[in-house]
Amino acid sequence: MLKKITLLFFALCTSVITAQSISMTDSGLFETGANATWNTIFTAALTTDGVATSSLAQTVVINITDLADGTTFRIYKTLEDPTKADFTQIGDLTVGENTITVPAVAWNRNVKFQFSGSGSIKFDSFSHNGVVLYPFQEFECEETTIGESNLIVSQDDDAYPYYLSAAVKDEGANKNTAHSFEMNITCLPPGGATYRIYKTNSAGNDINCCVAALTEGVFSKTVAAVAWDRNLRFQFSTANIGFSSLSVNGSDVLGLEDVNSSVINIHPNPATDLISISGVDNIKSIKVYSILGSSEKEVFNTNQIDISELSSGIHIIKVDNGTVTTKKIIKQ
Repeated sequence: MLKKITLLFFALCTSVITAQSISMTDSGLFETGANATWNTIFTAALTTDGVATSSLAQTVVINITDLADGTTFRIYKTLEDPTKADFTQIGDLTVGENTITVPAVAWNRNVKFQFSGSGSIKFDSFSHNGVVLYPFQEFECEETTIGESNLIVSQDDDAYPYYLSAAVKDEGANKNTAHSFEMNITCLPPGGATYRIYKTNSAGNDINCCVAALTEGVFSKTVAAVAWDRNLRFQFSTANIGFSSLSVNGSDVLGLEDVNSSVINIHPNPATDLISISGVDNIKSIKVYSILGSSEKEVFNTNQIDISELSSGIHIIKVDNGTVTTKKIIKQ
């Protein structure tokens, strides 16, 4: 899977703001819907976010610089009966700052802000629940970030595109025990970032829960033990989370100091058996570790290693030729 790196990384945690008018169509914040009138949509909350997030009040603040006469908005929100929806919140839009709030409820729901005008509304600022989404803000951080780290896996999920795997129900041990995660966060993007827990229940169904905002400093989360084997992932909303240390179940995860090395190539990767190392000479040793730091295999004075006996999933490989370089490999 390709990592979705959309912002720039420089030397310090700062932001650069470019404020100019942009249309809804060109902003990339909206999608086009099928309704003939309110056909430009901003999605504020989904049931997949979990009730702790989707039930909250949803507020959009947009500073409009240009729009056609008679342009309006409409709110789509699902009711406590998820098969039913409410469309009664409708209002006019004007040039200048418009604040639209959908009140909180007690149930899990979908909330979408729908706009007329076929995407032609122009604005120079847009925020959702206090998070500035436009003008776009470039992110800069001196530490390793979620998007850069080979210890974090990317996935096809627009809301939470990165995760750290803590347990895989069909592989390894400790699939039903408690799992803890700790990260020393050094930088966050201007719009903030959140985490989410993904896990499977006793029936094998997917559960997403426990969404919360991240803050700079030491962040920790523990997921309680259960009576069944399960999948468990700690998921992140953005690539732009800088961190200086990372541990799972009290063990430091390896390789933060050099996960970005591009000198050494490992091929094939993913692999089922034999892998080769290229781009470096005079290899003294190749060591393979689990993602939690347990030593699994070591070979000497060769540029190849057989990983056929390792469990499927992510492993860390350290290549020593006088300088130790760390890479991520995936065993299929």
